[in-house]
Amino acid sequence: MGFKRLFGIGDPDEAIEVDTQILGPVYPGGDVRGEVILRGGSRDMPLHSVYLRISARCTGYDGEKRDYEFDTCSARPSNFTLGKGEEKRLTFTERLSWETPVSELGGQALGVVLSVKSQLYRDWNHDPTDVDNDLLHISALPLHEAVMDAFAEEGYYCDSAYVVDSYVPNTEQHRGFHQAFVLADRAPGPGRPAQLEVVFQTNVVGALIHVRRAAPDVRDWDSKPPARRFTAAHHEAGHVDWRPQIRKTLGELALLDDR
Repeated sequence: MGFKRLFGIGDPDEAIEVDTQILGPVYPGGDVRGEVILRGGSRDMPLHSVYLRISARCTGYDGEKRDYEFDTCSARPSNFTLGKGEEKRLTFTERLSWETPVSELGGQALGVVLSVKSQLYRDWNHDPTDVDNDLLHISALPLHEAVMDAFAEEGYYCDSAYVVDSYVPNTEQHRGFHQAFVLADRAPGPGRPAQLEVVFQTNVVGALIHVRRAAPDVRDWDSKPPARRFTAAHHEAGHVDWRPQIRKTLGELALLDDR
């Protein structure tokens, strides 16, 4: 956020200034919209295009964190000359995958880092220049909120979330990562896990929801404690009580621990 300068050649007044702005709330499966604002320096500058790369900070099997790029788009128009002292606004719109992680749940930041990197191409014969890197705030869907509210009514509250650089085995998944929500038990009792991990595999219809005892330091899916799962549809949010299903799932997890 805020203008950044680049392409200064001797006199700093020749530099182009760039600012990328995200407009409006953003949700998985929805559009991310924004503007790239360019301000010309002391001379005309021919420019080819501005590309935007959307990424999530993931944790790999080795515990190292890296940025996983999962969507790209270009700002419009392209192939133009930015005049001396001119301010030009480019616009962009990109439909995000339903598997896009969320950074906020119920207004609470989850610790998930999502970003939009803007790259400016002077022409195709030169490498792009990174001109802006902004945090991207993605809100939870009504389905996320409703299911998490049901967990809270059963005593489990979401404390944080993280993104893992791996697939969930034997499921339909289009991105090479998944997000896990970590829920803490505020009503401890016999047979209740102190923490849960909940994974939403979301699509246009709803979500396949995996629930297991938390093991955030274990990266490989099959090495974690066994999970149980249930489904929920987007249109059911606000109409279906998921507490019985959650109680059933918690009971199944307790039986697994007794084996």
